[in-house]
Amino acid sequence: MPGVRRCQSMQHDLLFETSRFNLSEVKAHFINPCCFGEDLAAWLRRKLIEKGVEVTEPEQEDWGWYIEATYQGGGYFVGVGGNADEAGGNQGEWRIMVEKRCSTWERLAGKSDMSEADDLMVVLREILTTESDIQNVRSE
Repeated sequence: MPGVRRCQSMQHDLLFETSRFNLSEVKAHFINPCCFGEDLAAWLRRKLIEKGVEVTEPEQEDWGWYIEATYQGGGYFVGVGGNADEAGGNQGEWRIMVEKRCSTWERLAGKSDMSEADDLMVVLREILTTESDIQNVRSE
């Protein structure tokens, strides 16, 4: 979209631990062997749609997966990636990277700030903290 970019310094990350998502099987269609997150992105997309968030289909990057979201008038880039624990298997740490999109006007008007209280951040935290097999949800 012309005039709409990622807001500078407007990324917030949520980290958590779980064994729910694939961190052990490298799929043939992965760009790189570390491109885990396909199943997390698909699950997160379904959960966000249930909460009234407009979300695109997951796409792959060379570091993981991402979706684009629109909520409460704001646009967001939501990337996901994970790292397995040293013991291997699917237990590991996941990162959800949220970047707010803003127009030139929003940046000039000082309305491009994103905080932990941002509408989408609140929804994401609620989704993660209500799942019994997701632990140690925290911001970075």
